[in-house]
Amino acid sequence: MTAMAIQIVTKPLPGADMKKIMGNLKEAADLFRQSGAVVSAWTVSVGEVGNLVFNARWDNFTSYGKSMDHMVGDQTVQAISAKITASGTVEWVRSNMVRELPI
Repeated sequence: MTAMAIQIVTKPLPGADMKKIMGNLKEAADLFRQSGAVVSAWTVSVGEVGNLVFNARWDNFTSYGKSMDHMVGDQTVQAISAKITASGTVEWVRSNMVRELPI
């Protein structure tokens, strides 16, 4: 089985309230966890210093698909997405969907 993950990289905007950013990040993480993902958050220390990385991981593509099916129609997920966008605290840098390669 091949593990799957998504990564969302954002950049905090100048003067943004980090408590608000972290609160939104925690709220999003809770929703992903409820749908079956293993979630972690990272701050970039070398390279794009200060960027934040949200990572959600699943053991296989089937688990990822079930999780996404659950989240797509969930009004709570749509609400947190709108809340983060309206907050004006971060800007989107990039997103990736990755699958683990057996080596």
